[in-house]
Amino acid sequence: MRGEVERCGMRHIWTTVCLLMLPVALAVSLSPAAGAPLERLADSVQEFTLKNGLHVLVVEQHDAPVFAYCTIVDAGGVCEVPGITGIAHMFEHMAFKGTTTMGTINYRAERKAMAKVDAAWDEVLAERRKRFDADSTRLEELTAAFNEAIEEAYEYVVPNEFSRVLEENGARGMNASTGTDITTYYYSLPSNRFELCARLEADRLANPVLREFYKERSVVRNERRTVTESTPMGRLFEDFLTTAFSAHTYGNGVIGHTSDIENFHRRDALNFFKKHYVGRNMTVCFVGDITLEQVRKVAKKYFSAISDGPDPAPVTTMDPVHRAERRVIAEEDANPVVLIGWQCPASADPDYPAMELLMEILGGGRSSRLYERLVKEEQVATQAGAGTGLPGDKYPNQAIVFAYCAADRDPLEAEAMIYEEIDRLIAEGPTPEEVKKVKAGYLATTMRRLRRPSGLARALATADQIEGNWRHLFGNLEQIEAVTAEDIQRLAAERLIKSRRIVAMLKKPAEEESAQAAK
Repeated sequence: MRGEVERCGMRHIWTTVCLLMLPVALAVSLSPAAGAPLERLADSVQEFTLKNGLHVLVVEQHDAPVFAYCTIVDAGGVCEVPGITGIAHMFEHMAFKGTTTMGTINYRAERKAMAKVDAAWDEVLAERRKRFDADSTRLEELTAAFNEAIEEAYEYVVPNEFSRVLEENGARGMNASTGTDITTYYYSLPSNRFELCARLEADRLANPVLREFYKERSVVRNERRTVTESTPMGRLFEDFLTTAFSAHTYGNGVIGHTSDIENFHRRDALNFFKKHYVGRNMTVCFVGDITLEQVRKVAKKYFSAISDGPDPAPVTTMDPVHRAERRVIAEEDANPVVLIGWQCPASADPDYPAMELLMEILGGGRSSRLYERLVKEEQVATQAGAGTGLPGDKYPNQAIVFAYCAADRDPLEAEAMIYEEIDRLIAEGPTPEEVKKVKAGYLATTMRRLRRPSGLARALATADQIEGNWRHLFGNLEQIEAVTAEDIQRLAAERLIKSRRIVAMLKKPAEEESAQAAK
């Protein structure tokens, strides 16, 4: 499926709208012997930078005649402002619609037709913005003309040509995802199709044509309706985000606000592309049966066409430290849920590795403290977990705990048990066994991800953009190993406190609770 909203990141657990988080802790040893394969892997990474600032990473692996490709663009929902929320995700959809040479039967004529569509939409927007003075009859006429222009432009479209060409040449796993921090494009191809990959990818990163923009806008609107608006968890999650981030743009999420989506103009996406899709804001990675010289030659030939514009500035607006608990209580005819978040440092902060391990001890899998207490012992919940990096980790974010309550149990009861377990951890600290286990789980998860060429390509390119250098991918393991039980206990005492927490709760309507109590 094209154009998914990304729910997971490299170093953190990202909670989907349904909050299906199941962190895995595997029993391996974080020892020098276990780290040796990672050291060899780090030594195998080769790199170069084009004149336009595009950073290219190459890992040669010649055991099979295939390669994995990934491009990470340092742009996502966090880059948006009111009026264009969701535009990063919208542009990602557009990146599959082709270029000036692909996806059209006559680009010159199509370009004129698309300009007519844009002009028609300008008229619709102008009438809408009259608000109370808008002429409803006139608005209907303008909307009809707009829809007619869309259909005229569509006559020049060759649907899905970009994807079709790649799939016919053996592409596997072709997809893209938009997160709060980054946008990702990826797939695998036979190695004898390497130059085709470079030509097509460079073309869509340099010369995208946002054809079918207004048709696809309706697809995105329906996606929001399906994923967010029509589910109790989707609505609760959105309320949690907007409550947790009153200043920072993490509060906008990724899918965008309804009013923004419904008013998108094609030039909004073009402006976003011109600002963020520049060489200095991207990393391209190839892993597999290719050579450095082959990649260097082909990259210079094709990827040099990508814009050499300035690197966009990072987000500087940050949320202040919370000084009072914030609560969101939603009453719905659905199983109760508790979601609790605390302000968490960004991934570049020295405290972040300890924060990751802290949340793993609390809720990282079936042997974690919360799962043992809430699910196995008390049976107040059917699932419980915890993690960092909600909704991203490039900037200060949320460390979260969640519990899906049993249908007949009070979410306030589950909430109280969560605080009891946190207080116990603050008072006693983690055991040596717990620290050893979560460190081993971190290494196991990393090794499993990097074992696959596609996983390695995405991991390297992501670290290169999110953390400024791909080498941080391997340095993170050293930071994890250096975390002590005292670090974890200190962070719990500093961070997991009432004044810094956000509580979002889904509970049964009051009348239904009363009826159950009367039975």
